[in-house]
Amino acid sequence: MIRAALYARISDDRRGEGLGVARQKEDCRKLAKDRGWTVTAEFTDNDLSAYSGKSRPAFSEMLSAIEAGEFDAVVVYHQDRLTRRPAEFEDFIDKCQRFGVKQFATVSGETDIGQGDGILIARIMAAVAANQSDAAARRIRRKNDENAAAGKPHKTGQRAYGYELDRMTVVESEAKVIREAARRFLAGESLVSVAAWLQADGIRTATGMNEWRTPTLRNLLKSPRIAGLREHRGEVVGEAAWPAIITRQQHEQITSRLAESAARNQRSPRRYLLSGKVFCGACGTKMASSPDGGRRRYGCRKGPDFGGCAKVFINAEPLEEFIVRAVLTRLSSPATAKAIRDAEQPDSVGVTLSDELSALYRKQEELLEMWIDGTLTKRELVPAQTRIATRIDSTRRQLARLDTGTGLSEFLGDAQSVAAAWDAPDMTLQRQAAVIGAIMSRVVIHPAKKPSNRVDLSRIDPEWIV
Repeated sequence: MIRAALYARISDDRRGEGLGVARQKEDCRKLAKDRGWTVTAEFTDNDLSAYSGKSRPAFSEMLSAIEAGEFDAVVVYHQDRLTRRPAEFEDFIDKCQRFGVKQFATVSGETDIGQGDGILIARIMAAVAANQSDAAARRIRRKNDENAAAGKPHKTGQRAYGYELDRMTVVESEAKVIREAARRFLAGESLVSVAAWLQADGIRTATGMNEWRTPTLRNLLKSPRIAGLREHRGEVVGEAAWPAIITRQQHEQITSRLAESAARNQRSPRRYLLSGKVFCGACGTKMASSPDGGRRRYGCRKGPDFGGCAKVFINAEPLEEFIVRAVLTRLSSPATAKAIRDAEQPDSVGVTLSDELSALYRKQEELLEMWIDGTLTKRELVPAQTRIATRIDSTRRQLARLDTGTGLSEFLGDAQSVAAAWDAPDMTLQRQAAVIGAIMSRVVIHPAKKPSNRVDLSRIDPEWIV
């Protein structure tokens, strides 16, 4: 009995149906049956290239089985299904010769390493397949470059969330989710909080199978695609041919805020509503939030990492309750509502900043081209790049801090409606902190006049922005 292994592979299976490999295996089984071989194992690599050099799990598993002496023959539909890399083919031939595989057959019948010059023919076929793949790769790269320049989509891989498989048609139900996720993030919610909302509502990713995770959500929100921008080789090359789901301004603000968050390395979730907003009335130092036994509190701490006086402390719960009541009362005031609306920046501000940022990026590219062409020396290039990088950083920070509607508009009105909005199910701690930060710059805690178990509210001195 000749024990045969079948190997099938297809490079691109966009719909994940596996029909290509299924047809290959059907024909391979017929060939094995016609030759009187018994198929003892089948190996399949679906949606994987044999030329890119990436790992193919089933191919590696088959080589290990050959080393273990489990087969006498290998059957593939065509030799290029096995590999398109001559070096990889040589490794396959070496293992076959050393571990007793005498037969290598293809459905198209070009070669059989058990007969005469079969190995020579197989090596020639491997070299031809590699050349064909290289030529095809060059054509594909050129076509991708042309499509990118024209703003056309890159139509490989799985469907992108928010768009149909054609990459051009918006899926409106998913677009609503993207807009809401962007709004929540720009309103101060963390990625963890937004992902938790998506999971709680049972919203799935593009495949319909997986729950949202923060890395997936981050990649979606920062993607130029949803802002109608064409990205190619890691850079935005122009406007896209497909409709945008969010605005260019929102895209710039999201990427700026993500960059700022990464620079600050903010990883731990918020547990204190007023973190970063509470200051010592004795020495002016920012007070730290930390647990004290079974209580939460804000305290002025001394030491090399804090530099405070360690004389002022206050329990977190009564302070936060007082500030929330004060904020809601202030938001219910007609005078505050008018001040907030008067201070709102028009969309044109964000558009202007976005355009300025794009112009600065173009200047960066022009400087590099001038240096490559020899128009600029390295001594001239470096300071010019430094100045532009400084302006880019400043513009990105302005965009990141631009008022994007931290949710203040929904909190303006009478006391009852404001309280209802504040207690809404989707009002997370991050959003509450963002709203407070939009109308209150900080709160100063003065020293206690005498020891007491009760909080003296006269010690609390909020400083309002509006």
